[in-house]
Amino acid sequence: MGIIDKMEKQLDERALKRQGGMEDLFKYLWGLDIVGLDGVLLEIRDIMESGFYEKLIEASNQEKFNKDIDFLGDLPKHRIEILAYDNLKKGGLLTTIFTKSIITVQDTLTLYSFIESVYYMHKSPLEKEDMLNIYFSGLDERIIFALDDFDSVKLEDLPETTPEYIKSLGKTYWEEKELYKKLNELTLEVTDFILDYPAVNNWPAIYRSTENLFVQFLAACSAVNDGRLGIGIEDTVKAYATFLKLIKTDVTWYKAIPERIGDLDNHSDYLVCKSCGNYYQIPEGESRDDYSDICGCGGKLKYLGSNYKY
Repeated sequence: MGIIDKMEKQLDERALKRQGGMEDLFKYLWGLDIVGLDGVLLEIRDIMESGFYEKLIEASNQEKFNKDIDFLGDLPKHRIEILAYDNLKKGGLLTTIFTKSIITVQDTLTLYSFIESVYYMHKSPLEKEDMLNIYFSGLDERIIFALDDFDSVKLEDLPETTPEYIKSLGKTYWEEKELYKKLNELTLEVTDFILDYPAVNNWPAIYRSTENLFVQFLAACSAVNDGRLGIGIEDTVKAYATFLKLIKTDVTWYKAIPERIGDLDNHSDYLVCKSCGNYYQIPEGESRDDYSDICGCGGKLKYLGSNYKY
């Protein structure tokens, strides 16, 4: 047997061992008496066999826009992004080491990374109208507050996204993390399995870290929605149920709410309401001083220049 044959045999043996480990994880989790977990495991099996998971990973690594697209820098910041930057730590290694914050701006924005990727699975490439749909349809609020019922809840029935709510997300902590770790380990094995155990240089590291942060964000939302800061087993189950449902949903059905986008074409400076999310374009020749800092709904308006950067 030549060296190449030996290497291929060793790789096959390792793959079989990894597959056995994955099945052992499934068996272990099936044996836990946790409400809703069986449904999550069935959905994980389904996305493996249906190809949804592989399509999602591929979509997350794609350049989603036409090369000649020049509108991305012109899109205004949406309300939840503004609230996140105003009320959460930015994230990164230093935040993890020196603070107790597990939910940061970085975690929050993974929500939009996933909506973009799922949208791209149904319609590509993405154009300006698609981006407005992604950021201004209210789907983000549906997911945050209704979680795995995001597709059945009425937007008007949801609570308002407030600075206090976002601050509460930043105060959450893991009260019970073992189930999250096990499901994370399982989805990692599933990732490698469906990608046929890729080499290190082809392994989707960015996707994996983004998925982990997104599920953690959803679990924190589940806890805060229930009036708690400690994230428990039920929150992990709810988070994975939401994640798995989202990636199988045709999110292109969710359209931008006209009242939220107004006239954003060729906008200059604008004001955004932190309460209702409406945008007010400041016509050329006028300034922010010509406008009140209070929205018609009573919320506070935040000034954003046309090239506003955080």
